[in-house]
Order: sequence, then structure tokens, then C-alpha cells
Amino acid sequence: MGTLGGNSIHVATAIFFNNVAPITIARKGEDFPLEALKSFKDAGLSTEFILPIAGPTVRNWVIYEWNGDRTWLYRTLKSRSLEVSPEPIDISVQALEGVTVAHIAAMPLGNAERLVDHLRSVVPEVTIILDTHEDWINGYEERLLTLARKVNIFVPSKEEVLDLTKTSNLEDAITELGSYKLENVVMKAGAQGAYLIRENDRVHLNALPVAVKDATGAGDAFCGGLAAGVALQLPIYDCVAMGIKTASVAIQSSGSLRLIEK
Repeated sequence: MGTLGGNSIHVATAIFFNNVAPITIARKGEDFPLEALKSFKDAGLSTEFILPIAGPTVRNWVIYEWNGDRTWLYRTLKSRSLEVSPEPIDISVQALEGVTVAHIAAMPLGNAERLVDHLRSVVPEVTIILDTHEDWINGYEERLLTLARKVNIFVPSKEEVLDLTKTSNLEDAITELGSYKLENVVMKAGAQGAYLIRENDRVHLNALPVAVKDATGAGDAFCGGLAAGVALQLPIYDCVAMGIKTASVAIQSSGSLRLIEK
């Protein structure tokens, strides 16, 4: 119950695992474990833009239910997530030098909206990948779709797609999603692999058969592999396959630093 988490850590280590050097822009509370930052640095990852803020690091427990649902038990105030999520002011000109791909990790919707708008204004040519959070969907569908249309690759989970499309059947959900005129949708489907969905294109890529030890952060590892593929200028199908392969390696062990400890 004391494992270091954080989606930006899972994503950054997954990118690095695929021989691409990420720049992590994030905020850390006063009690963020210094040994974690040292592990980052020792592995060759940049911590220059992980910015300190007053107050505690977000701490919570995630309970995985038998049906795949997740229950979050917050040990810090839930509102603290708003305070530790990055804002455009955290993105320096130096941090964006030479950047061709930007991954927006799951965070409060308002923060994601502001970051995407900022990136589009200062580096309009950058490829933006948008991950989602389950709290975004119900009641925020139009805001989410507006945001998804501003990015190049939208990466919801299967459960989020079912909620967004108001369907109970995956095939119906994929058909409905294809009508939303999004540039690229990559749907994470857990043990079913992933789906690439575009207006006139549907491709299913299977998961790899591995022994699962810990699925925590699997979606983030997938996003990191996907982002690395985009940075390497691979075809989109190969980027999705790289995401699947990276996640399959990650879930065979535990911990947010597992991909840089191998």
C-alpha cells in the first residue's frame, strides 16, 4: 500500500524504455520521495521540469474490483489533484525546444483543456496525444469531444468509450466513435489489446500473451510506448503495437519505475 505512483512517471519511463528521451513537465509536493527522483536521474531521465509546489503530494489507494472497476480512496483531499496538475505557466520555452510530440496525461479536464490550447498556440505543429480520466465522461461529453478534436491522437479506455458513446456493445461504440470525426482514436482495451479507429478505418491489435503480475499503470505504459513510436516517426499502426508491447512488459512486474529497473 506504499507504492510510488503517478501517471507521468509511468509514461516517462515507458517512453525512455523505447530509447526516446522524454521531458517530464509535472508538479511535485514537498513530501515527494527524493529517492524516486534520484532513480529517474540515475537512469538518465530529466527531472529539470518537475517543479516543486507547497503542500503534500497526492496520495491515494486504488482498489481493483473483481469486474475491472477501480475505486479511489483519497488520503489527501481530492481537490489537491487540481493543485498538483500542471498549468501552461509551468511550460517554459526551454522545455519545448525541439519537441515534436506532447503527451497530456490524465488530469482534471480543465487543466488538460488549458494545456492543449497553450501548446496549439506556441507549437502548433506538435503532435498532441490525449489520455483520459474516468471522471471526464458523464456530464462532460461535449467538452471532451471538443478537446479531442483539437489533438492528433485521442486515447480513451474501452470503458470510457462505452460511457462516451452511451452504448453497451463494443462494436456499436466503435461505429459511433468513428462518426465523431476525430483524427485518430486509439482505444485501450486491456486484455483485448487496442483498437485504432478513424473515420474510415478500424484496426484491432491483439494483446500479447503474458503472465500479469500488476496491471497498475498499464494504460500509462501503453501511452508511453505509443508516444515513443510517434516520436520515432513510425506508422500509426506500429505506434499502437509499440504501446501494446511496452504495456505487456510493464505488467509482468510491479512499481512505477519497473521499466527502468530492468
